[in-house]
Amino acid sequence: MPETIQGTFHFHSTYSHDGRNTLAEIAASLEKRGISFCVMTEHFEDFDAAKFARYIREANDVTKDSGFIFIPGIEVHLSGVDTIIFPVHEYEPIARLAKEGTDSTPPLFKVVAHPSKYPFEKIVQHLERYHINAIELWNQQADGGSIPPLRFLELVRTREWRNRYQYFFGCDLHSARLKVANLISLPRPSRISAESIVHCLTDGTFACRNLVTGIEYRNGDNTDFDSWLKTILERSYYRGKVLRGVRRGLRAAYKKLPRGTQHLLNDVKNFVRNKV
Repeated sequence: MPETIQGTFHFHSTYSHDGRNTLAEIAASLEKRGISFCVMTEHFEDFDAAKFARYIREANDVTKDSGFIFIPGIEVHLSGVDTIIFPVHEYEPIARLAKEGTDSTPPLFKVVAHPSKYPFEKIVQHLERYHINAIELWNQQADGGSIPPLRFLELVRTREWRNRYQYFFGCDLHSARLKVANLISLPRPSRISAESIVHCLTDGTFACRNLVTGIEYRNGDNTDFDSWLKTILERSYYRGKVLRGVRRGLRAAYKKLPRGTQHLLNDVKNFVRNKV
């Protein structure tokens, strides 16, 4: 079996308003867990051009100093749907996409974030409008770490494009202290670098794995979404369904709170969501 390296997808640092750890702290924490790289996804609304330049520079500096590889990315709100763009290097192309819907040349690599949060038809329209490359099939925070978003997966199965996209399992973590349930695995490059990792991720040469259930999705020409989903739906997910009920109750209570109180409780909310 070929040697692989492990990474995470969808992480926030203190460059995001709700991130709790610096890039250096995230690198140290993840490296201790045997993780080699992380695709960061900072909230674009928290940036101007100067801060964006600092973000890219620090990500590169920490990578150089620690050996842990950061892939700088951005989570941008496009027509009401959060969309992850990576790798990112310059502020202006993203600002233009966010404001005008105009992509750059060559086009940016775009991943729909936590799609199960949105009406399915809205996701379908988003895929077409913005020429999306990939879908975050399982988001640890939005969907829970013990059960995939089964309803969303069944809706994807009804579409003829289901085998066209690449699929990620993401974390959406805002604290390096929380558990990582979803990992990205790719063949170990002869030279491990941000460029070689990005090539694998954008080319579809990678697999996703949930550590709680052992569920894997292997991107590539030989993967059939229908066959994969059939094995997923055969499981019982008793524990996951119980925890999902708890999450929904907590989420409903959280949404009834004043927005200011929600912001104050974000750390508690993310901790609880991570645990259940």
